[in-house]
Amino acid sequence: MNLSTFIHSIIPNVELEKVLKCCHIKDLNDKKLYKVIMFLNLLEHVPIFEMASVWEKLKKALSPGGLIIIKTPLYENPNELGADELDFSRIRCNKQTGGTLLRECIKNDLIMAASEGDVYAFVRKADISIFSDDQKERFLCHHKKWLTKYSVDVKEVYSEEDYRHLVPGAGRMMVGCVAENNKKYQTQALRLVQSIRWFGGKMAGANIFVCMVDQADPEYVKELEKWGAFVRIVKRFSVSHPPSNKLRLFELPEITSYDTVMLLDCDTIMVQDPYSYIDGEHFQAEMAAGLTVPNTIFHKLFAYYRLPLPKQNYLTAITKQRTIWYCNAGVLIFPTTMIQSFFPIWKKYTLDLSQKRNLLGKYFFFCEQASLTLAFAAHSLPFARLPLIMNFHLTQNISYEMKKCDPVIIHYHKMNDETGFLKHISKNLYTNKRISQFNDQLKTFLTTDPRLESSKN
Repeated sequence: MNLSTFIHSIIPNVELEKVLKCCHIKDLNDKKLYKVIMFLNLLEHVPIFEMASVWEKLKKALSPGGLIIIKTPLYENPNELGADELDFSRIRCNKQTGGTLLRECIKNDLIMAASEGDVYAFVRKADISIFSDDQKERFLCHHKKWLTKYSVDVKEVYSEEDYRHLVPGAGRMMVGCVAENNKKYQTQALRLVQSIRWFGGKMAGANIFVCMVDQADPEYVKELEKWGAFVRIVKRFSVSHPPSNKLRLFELPEITSYDTVMLLDCDTIMVQDPYSYIDGEHFQAEMAAGLTVPNTIFHKLFAYYRLPLPKQNYLTAITKQRTIWYCNAGVLIFPTTMIQSFFPIWKKYTLDLSQKRNLLGKYFFFCEQASLTLAFAAHSLPFARLPLIMNFHLTQNISYEMKKCDPVIIHYHKMNDETGFLKHISKNLYTNKRISQFNDQLKTFLTTDPRLESSKN
């Protein structure tokens, strides 16, 4: 496609010095005005959480009646991995679907004036009166055609519900874990990231955030970034209860740029595509494997915090014991709109409970799970229970139900060696198959990574 011809068909006779071509983000100069600003295969390389400021710079540098040209491939969903990214050295962090592109358009008060192939032209909504009647009619007609394609009406003001309608289901996913800066947790977090890239299917290209507590070794950060992960240093949440450090993920300001957030414990791996199990409308989790916090303790906690005790309407995931709402915190999925109101409450109970060890006694290890139950009772959310395969515990003792499961996310706890290979301890044939696939992939990586060879010489 000839870009000059495309631009001329929209705005004729643009002077060359009034055109800004951006192939790198540093090319975006907002100190002068341009009639045409082109983003050529650049948008997908700009982190999602930086796009708000990029759009502001774009609009600031655009002269009245100007044109923004974006050249970018479109995907079925914004979390998939492109065929050219399979070596993980060129992971693109901001993939577009038609819906995400249109959402960015209307959020920034733009009109999608024209499109051809993988090139899209935008004008400011406020500038529409500057154009001729013919141009105006063409631009608005094209914009309406795109809105109709995604079953959205032309409106002056759009709601968050309208925006989510454009990017349905899980939408843009943020996957995160929180790790200590030591060999054990570094290995676990890296294997988790690798498993997502290897076996995540429609989520293999999702944005992954690894939060390191207090500090991170520079070489380890480089390794994570090679896999397209974003590393963030976070403060320790609790000295007395390290598992509560996972709550730091929800304090990242980047969260607001995503539709859905998935928190995974470091001792999990993804062995199949989880995308179809994430609905984007509910808080999703699986019940705890067993009564790691007994009902008698919850009676005590709810009385202490003056909360009404819920009914025992659930069964634990593995032991099938009656329990109140009590979830395992190793796999948690939140729509972003929900976590913003829920997290401060969960944080409050976790901080308080972590400082009152006597309330949990010998069950203190499960502090952040108990506090999650308290927070859910105090501020309930639309909830959908995850199937067991989405948080499948690797254990020798399995139930009849577990024997039939083909896991998607394996929660292996301590069933791994120091290199990250998982142990074949399950009596479930499907699980052993998935473990073998992961171990084989890891072995291939460890024996063929050229950097490992260079380090030996």
